[in-house]
Amino acid sequence: MTKYYLAVTYDVCEHNAIYIDMYEYILDSTKDIELQVRDVAKVDVAPVVKVYESDTSDFKDFRLYKEFTFKEYECGCNK
Repeated sequence: MTKYYLAVTYDVCEHNAIYIDMYEYILDSTKDIELQVRDVAKVDVAPVVKVYESDTSDFKDFRLYKEFTFKEYECGCNK
């Protein structure tokens, strides 16, 4: 059965109590998921990317597949 993956990037700033979803990206399940996640995190400068998995392409029923964090994109406003 084919799995479908959706990556959602998040802007996070603990200092200002911000945790906002930014953009969604459909991932290619035939390619390395982690590499694709790194690419979308870099594009959006997102410290958090959550990947959701679905059995259908419309994502009506989905579940969290994995959450990725990127220290290099964390907010530095409290420094």
